[in-house]
Amino acid sequence: MAIHYRLVQNKIKTDKNYGKYYAHTVKQGEISLEEIEKMIETNCSAKASDVRLVLRELFDTIKHYMQYGYVVNLNEMGKLSISVKSVCVDDPKEFRSDRHITGFKCNYTPHGKRYKPSDGALAGHIRRGLLTECEAVEESSKEKP
Repeated sequence: MAIHYRLVQNKIKTDKNYGKYYAHTVKQGEISLEEIEKMIETNCSAKASDVRLVLRELFDTIKHYMQYGYVVNLNEMGKLSISVKSVCVDDPKEFRSDRHITGFKCNYTPHGKRYKPSDGALAGHIRRGLLTECEAVEESSKEKP
Protein backbone atom coordinates (compact mmCIF):
# COMPACT_ATOMS: atom_id res chain seq x y z
CA MET A 1 0.00 0.00 0.00
CA ALA A 2 1.74 3.12 -1.21
CA ILE A 3 0.94 6.75 -0.53
CA HIS A 4 2.40 8.77 -3.40
CA TYR A 5 3.97 12.18 -2.87
CA ARG A 6 5.93 14.80 -4.74
CA LEU A 7 8.23 17.52 -3.50
CA VAL A 8 6.82 21.05 -3.64
CA GLN A 9 8.57 24.31 -2.86
CA ASN A 10 6.96 26.60 -0.28
CA LYS A 11 6.23 29.87 -2.08
CA ILE A 12 4.56 31.72 0.81
CA LYS A 13 6.95 34.61 1.46
CA THR A 14 5.69 35.27 4.99
CA ASP A 15 6.20 31.64 6.05
CA LYS A 16 9.34 30.78 8.05
CA ASN A 17 9.88 27.81 5.69
CA TYR A 18 9.73 29.93 2.52
CA GLY A 19 11.81 28.41 -0.26
CA LYS A 20 12.10 25.01 1.40
CA TYR A 21 10.66 21.81 -0.05
CA TYR A 22 8.06 19.57 1.53
CA ALA A 23 6.26 16.34 0.61
CA HIS A 24 2.79 16.85 -0.89
CA THR A 25 0.41 13.90 -1.18
CA VAL A 26 -0.61 12.95 -4.72
CA LYS A 27 -4.12 11.51 -4.75
CA GLN A 28 -4.62 8.47 -6.98
CA GLY A 29 -8.25 9.26 -7.75
CA GLU A 30 -11.58 8.90 -6.02
CA ILE A 31 -13.53 5.75 -5.23
CA SER A 32 -17.32 5.92 -5.40
CA LEU A 33 -19.77 4.25 -3.08
CA GLU A 34 -20.80 2.02 -5.99
CA GLU A 35 -17.21 0.82 -6.44
CA ILE A 36 -16.97 0.09 -2.72
CA GLU A 37 -20.24 -1.84 -2.89
CA LYS A 38 -18.92 -3.96 -5.79
CA MET A 39 -15.65 -4.66 -3.95
CA ILE A 40 -17.54 -5.78 -0.84
CA GLU A 41 -19.84 -7.91 -3.00
CA THR A 42 -16.76 -9.57 -4.52
CA ASN A 43 -15.20 -10.24 -1.11
CA CYS A 44 -18.24 -11.68 0.69
CA SER A 45 -21.69 -13.17 0.13
CA ALA A 46 -23.61 -9.88 0.40
CA LYS A 47 -25.03 -8.40 -2.80
CA ALA A 48 -24.14 -4.81 -3.71
CA SER A 49 -27.76 -3.80 -3.10
CA ASP A 50 -27.58 -5.26 0.43
CA VAL A 51 -24.36 -3.37 1.09
CA ARG A 52 -25.99 -0.13 -0.15
CA LEU A 53 -28.98 -0.69 2.13
CA VAL A 54 -26.79 -1.29 5.19
CA LEU A 55 -24.45 1.64 4.43
CA ARG A 56 -27.41 3.99 3.91
CA GLU A 57 -28.94 2.93 7.23
CA LEU A 58 -25.52 3.21 8.91
CA PHE A 59 -25.16 6.78 7.62
CA ASP A 60 -28.66 7.75 8.81
CA THR A 61 -28.07 6.21 12.24
CA ILE A 62 -24.64 7.85 12.66
CA LYS A 63 -26.12 11.22 11.63
CA HIS A 64 -28.98 10.80 14.12
CA TYR A 65 -26.69 10.14 17.08
CA MET A 66 -24.12 12.76 16.11
CA GLN A 67 -26.83 15.43 15.83
CA TYR A 68 -27.93 14.55 19.38
CA GLY A 69 -24.39 15.18 20.64
CA TYR A 70 -23.08 11.61 20.83
CA VAL A 71 -19.61 10.45 19.86
CA VAL A 72 -20.11 7.55 17.45
CA ASN A 73 -17.47 4.88 18.04
CA LEU A 74 -16.99 2.64 15.00
CA ASN A 75 -14.27 0.59 16.71
CA GLU A 76 -11.42 -0.07 14.22
CA MET A 77 -12.67 2.68 11.91
CA GLY A 78 -12.49 5.36 14.58
CA LYS A 79 -14.83 7.90 16.16
CA LEU A 80 -17.09 10.59 14.69
CA SER A 81 -18.58 13.61 16.44
CA ILE A 82 -19.88 17.11 15.75
CA SER A 83 -18.41 20.22 17.33
CA VAL A 84 -19.44 23.87 17.19
CA LYS A 85 -17.39 26.69 15.72
CA SER A 86 -17.68 30.07 17.43
CA VAL A 87 -16.08 33.45 17.78
CA CYS A 88 -14.49 34.47 21.07
CA VAL A 89 -16.01 36.94 23.51
CA ASP A 90 -14.36 38.72 26.43
CA ASP A 91 -17.18 38.04 28.88
CA PRO A 92 -19.36 34.90 29.01
CA LYS A 93 -22.37 37.14 29.69
CA GLU A 94 -21.91 38.65 26.20
CA PHE A 95 -22.12 35.28 24.42
CA ARG A 96 -25.21 34.77 22.24
CA SER A 97 -25.56 31.53 20.33
CA ASP A 98 -27.41 33.21 17.44
CA ARG A 99 -24.54 35.65 16.93
CA HIS A 100 -21.39 33.89 18.13
CA ILE A 101 -21.86 30.29 16.97
CA THR A 102 -20.70 30.40 13.37
CA GLY A 103 -21.19 26.79 12.32
CA PHE A 104 -20.49 23.14 12.96
CA LYS A 105 -17.83 20.72 11.89
CA CYS A 106 -17.53 16.97 11.72
CA ASN A 107 -14.63 15.48 13.66
CA TYR A 108 -13.04 12.16 12.77
CA THR A 109 -10.48 10.46 15.00
CA PRO A 110 -9.00 7.25 13.60
CA HIS A 111 -8.83 4.31 15.99
CA GLY A 112 -5.51 4.00 17.74
CA LYS A 113 -3.67 2.43 20.62
CA ARG A 114 -1.09 4.21 22.72
CA TYR A 115 2.41 2.76 22.79
CA LYS A 116 3.52 1.52 26.21
CA PRO A 117 6.42 3.02 28.19
CA SER A 118 8.37 -0.15 27.39
CA ASP A 119 8.23 0.76 23.66
CA GLY A 120 11.09 3.24 24.13
CA ALA A 121 11.07 6.31 21.89
CA LEU A 122 7.52 5.54 20.75
CA ALA A 123 6.14 5.61 24.31
CA GLY A 124 3.10 7.86 24.55
CA HIS A 125 2.60 8.06 20.77
CA ILE A 126 -0.51 6.59 19.20
CA ARG A 127 -0.46 3.76 16.64
CA ARG A 128 -3.30 4.29 14.12
CA GLY A 129 -4.71 1.12 12.54
CA LEU A 130 -5.54 2.89 9.26
CA LEU A 131 -1.90 3.87 8.89
CA THR A 132 -0.27 0.49 9.43
CA GLU A 133 1.41 -0.91 6.32
CA CYS A 134 1.51 2.53 4.63
CA GLU A 135 4.57 3.25 2.55
CA ALA A 136 5.60 6.58 0.98
CA VAL A 137 6.59 6.51 -2.70
CA GLU A 138 7.91 9.53 -4.56
CA GLU A 139 6.29 10.34 -7.91
CA SER A 140 8.00 12.08 -10.77
CA SER A 141 7.41 15.81 -10.60
CA LYS A 142 8.28 18.82 -12.71
CA GLU A 143 8.71 20.87 -9.55
CA LYS A 144 11.39 18.54 -8.23
CA PRO A 145 14.63 20.39 -7.41
